[in-house]
Amino acid sequence: MCSNTGLQTKNQSFFTYASGKKYLALAYALARSYRYHNGSSIPFAIISNSDFDLPWDLNWVKKLIFDEEIVGKGLEFKLKLLAIAPSYESIFIDADSLIYGKINHLFESFDRQTPNVIGLKVTDGVFVEENVQKACVEFELAYMIRYCGALYYLIKNGNGKNVFDYAAKLNQSNRPFQRNENTIYDEPILSIAMSKFKVNPLPDDGNIWGDLVHLDYETQLNIFKSRPIFNNDVNANNYKFWLPIGEYSPNILHVGSGNYNKKPWLFDALRLKLHYKFFLPVPLSNWLVKLIIIPIYQLARKLLRNSEETNKNKIPKWIIF
Repeated sequence: MCSNTGLQTKNQSFFTYASGKKYLALAYALARSYRYHNGSSIPFAIISNSDFDLPWDLNWVKKLIFDEEIVGKGLEFKLKLLAIAPSYESIFIDADSLIYGKINHLFESFDRQTPNVIGLKVTDGVFVEENVQKACVEFELAYMIRYCGALYYLIKNGNGKNVFDYAAKLNQSNRPFQRNENTIYDEPILSIAMSKFKVNPLPDDGNIWGDLVHLDYETQLNIFKSRPIFNNDVNANNYKFWLPIGEYSPNILHVGSGNYNKKPWLFDALRLKLHYKFFLPVPLSNWLVKLIIIPIYQLARKLLRNSEETNKNKIPKWIIF
């Protein structure tokens, strides 16, 4: 059973999925970052497995609720993305991401014929615990697609149905795939499914999507000022063989849920919240974060590191608002 709050039929949309208070907070920050850089001409939706109240400043966001029996547990919802997508063409973005630039043009980057991802074809090596060469033989594939499941392009046509029906079949089989104690992971299954139907992934040049884990940042990120700048150095420990050498600046930054209420996510989330929810101009929002929030955060971290009685991975509640 699905409940729909104010969702109008559109040909295109961006959307995310959030379950629980933490991921909803991440999704709200993502939605604000989307609005700041892209407006709301292409709808943005938040999907969940239980009802929630949108903050008043996000009344332009569409809300969709699906029962857990439809979306499954944990990351299983990603195997149902086509079914829950709010429009004929949709782009899914992980809730633990922030948008630093314009992405409305992203639909034009894909071939718009099949579901797709940003990645590359591989024929050997290991991908999410799968021996690529053996998997290609087992499933009669010419290649597997190496990618991160933080972004999916979805289209509700026959090709989309074929890919996700095959993914569902793999998930229901007895064949073991990468999983943890709570959920199965989406990448190996959907990689095989997309490869089975000869999907050509969008090449990753680093300027659409990036991951914070790969970023060595000396200065604080600022969502109001510029995109993050990465440097893909062949001699660095975090060198990415699939990206061009040199600097690149992604429009979408996957921060990771482990950075919730930590820098740099916390600072940019607060900048956006101060601007939209509390009507503060961008310069004032920046000023408050720079001169008040960041020093308090740094002091709190220092105190926590020096305390044997406090979990150093948690931030005091008084810093979060």
